[in-house]
Amino acid sequence: MKGKLAAANITQIINELKKISSLNKRKKDKYISKLEELHKLYINIEIDEKFKIQYNRMNEKGKEVIKELKSTKEKNKIESVIEVYTRYLTASLCDFQGKTINLRKYITSFLFCAMLFLALTPQFFGFFLPILFFIPIYIGLKGVKQRTMTGFYMTMSVIPVAFMTAVTWIRYGINVKQDYVASLKMIVDSGISQNLAEILIVTGPVLGCVLFIFASIQLYQGIKTKDLFI
Repeated sequence: MKGKLAAANITQIINELKKISSLNKRKKDKYISKLEELHKLYINIEIDEKFKIQYNRMNEKGKEVIKELKSTKEKNKIESVIEVYTRYLTASLCDFQGKTINLRKYITSFLFCAMLFLALTPQFFGFFLPILFFIPIYIGLKGVKQRTMTGFYMTMSVIPVAFMTAVTWIRYGINVKQDYVASLKMIVDSGISQNLAEILIVTGPVLGCVLFIFASIQLYQGIKTKDLFI
């Protein structure tokens, strides 16, 4: 199955965009450039029959976009329609090219990053910070499974605070190494048993390093998978 119908719809959308004078020239050129890039990819692509329903829906959506561009002159609406449909074309292309395996990798790295962040943050920053991020983590996970851009941004918002927590634990581990006895005594004096204190003083920095690794992996996978979201 060829992508020629999608390419034809893209050509029509480009032609309609060129007729619209209400759009900012720089923004219009940006939209046209992206659509021309997608046109080149769709004109040459061979699509597996298992994607037939998805491909037909995408083309129906393309015809709706053409109608909207012909009927409306409202700048904000035009921009919204083009941006959403461009993301739709890009995400569908990733499906047709078999790139969705990267989505599973992103979700896995996010889950490990989120769990370690929730577990390691209270020791230094209290319970308010992990509680504050619990709902975005939950909503973000649902969103990335549905491949929404909102869900993607919510899950990506965990990365900076995960790095902050990881670096704090790593720095703590360095300080402990410099004065192990004093650090151990401080934990024991807070009411924790000696055996548990010895475990915490080692496992905390190690898990901090693990969190740093997973936050880095999530960032890398996020950059790779951003085109999968609509």
